[in-house]
Amino acid sequence: MGGCESAVIGSPLRRLLQNPFKILAEIGLSSMHRFLDVGCGKGFLTFPAASVVGEKGVVYAVDVSEEYLEIVKRRAAALGLDNIKVLKTAGEDLDGVPNHVINRAAYLFSLHHVSDIRKSLETLRSKLVDDGLVYVLDPIGSRLLGHGTNPRHVLTILEETGYKVIGFRKGVLFWKALAKPV
Repeated sequence: MGGCESAVIGSPLRRLLQNPFKILAEIGLSSMHRFLDVGCGKGFLTFPAASVVGEKGVVYAVDVSEEYLEIVKRRAAALGLDNIKVLKTAGEDLDGVPNHVINRAAYLFSLHHVSDIRKSLETLRSKLVDDGLVYVLDPIGSRLLGHGTNPRHVLTILEETGYKVIGFRKGVLFWKALAKPV
């Protein structure tokens, strides 16, 4: 991940622009849920999710970056959070995430880093419970010099891989969708 993107991910100003608790409320994350943070980075959603799901819930924080995963591990240990499972795995594989247990999953500014979006969404489908939800928030690639995704393309893939899109919004630079397995 580039220096500019890494700086944004770690910026304290990010919380002013995006409230992680608002995002988690929007997707209906609650106590005792199992949450999957795909491309967790430094834990922007991971730590708020751990607070929401509580001691009886689980947060799976997955990423391919050893550096980011070490940051998440150290912070979880410092905070005494035993409900965060840190896994080094690609978004296409989701190794270590059990099948049919995830209540909510999110790709927060990470889907454009997944090399095979179709495979990732298919794999995720096998991890979700029947009433699970997946949330995507990603840059619009055509508006950020190709750094992002094409929302129409991803919506088509969602439908082709067994999801029903139940919410969609396209902004100037970013888009978001909420989908459920069918």
